[in-house]
Amino acid sequence: MEHDAILTFQAPRADSARVACHPSPTMELGYALHYLQRRVGPAAEPGDVAADHDVAWVVPLLEAHGELVRALRGFGAQHGLPELSPALLVLAARYGYDRDDAPDRFLRDLATLPTRYLADGAPPEHGDELGDEHDDDAREGAFRATIANLADERVASDLRALLARLWDAVAPAWSREGRGAVARAVAEFQASFERTLSVLEALPAHHFTRFEHLAHGIREAESRGRVVVIPLYLASTGGFNFMIDEVHYVGYGLQSETAFERTANQVASLAVRAKALGDPTRLMALALVGRFSSMRMTVGDLAQQIGVTQPTLSGHLKQLREAGLVAVERHGNKSYYTIEREGVRQLLRDLDTSLLD
Repeated sequence: MEHDAILTFQAPRADSARVACHPSPTMELGYALHYLQRRVGPAAEPGDVAADHDVAWVVPLLEAHGELVRALRGFGAQHGLPELSPALLVLAARYGYDRDDAPDRFLRDLATLPTRYLADGAPPEHGDELGDEHDDDAREGAFRATIANLADERVASDLRALLARLWDAVAPAWSREGRGAVARAVAEFQASFERTLSVLEALPAHHFTRFEHLAHGIREAESRGRVVVIPLYLASTGGFNFMIDEVHYVGYGLQSETAFERTANQVASLAVRAKALGDPTRLMALALVGRFSSMRMTVGDLAQQIGVTQPTLSGHLKQLREAGLVAVERHGNKSYYTIEREGVRQLLRDLDTSLLD
């Protein structure tokens, strides 16, 4: 087992010995399971995630081990384990496996941990373990049910075999790229914490743990307990956030800032195109062109239908053309407008991706 040093510098406003930051292959494995269960489509095909630039390990996994991914996705529902990923993270953290250099010991002991957890009591204080919205009472009941059902040795043994296969599949990427990337993130966090004496300020500026309803718990833990920060290579912008035995665990994906910058660039470009839909007259013109696509509609036709002047409507049609939503066909001295169906569909797809994914 390899241990990374806990920060020990002296600070006038913070007890640095209470704040640790280190890699954790075991917690990486728990989060990888969450990603496969929550973010990969039901068919578990490479195309489900090919557009996600921040989880490069997923597509090769689906291509080479699609059957394994489908088995992992269905395991929780099959065995009554609704909170499987959070349970694995809590078990690993509570019993010290988060500092291991590999998840081997955790997997070896997995069958014994749920029973040990139930005997020890003191359930975790849930933050948003994996950044999901939830009802506290329902989540707590689901968590307890998961731990209880995971205490079945047969279930734990089957899960252990699947998780071992998952780690074997992702370990090369972790060794090749992840370990070094996380080591750099640890060094950056430590340097930032030493400078700011604040866990929150040392975390990525655009990660969900900076949101106020989660930040409050981190501040409280920093002032009264311990905080363990774990950068995650196998996450994208997600992570985890929970407390167990007065220790607050915060995991964050390494792509938080990159993803934020990419989204900012995407929406800046998208806003220009979406502006074409931002006027009732313009949108009505687009609707009429689409609805009467089999007919030749001139500027005069559209202006008369909507009740505006031709110069006014010409300005709106110019914006729709520039956005790639309508095309103009010229026949002699007449101009007729047709809808660009693929342009409209692409704009709606881009809006859906930027706003809902």
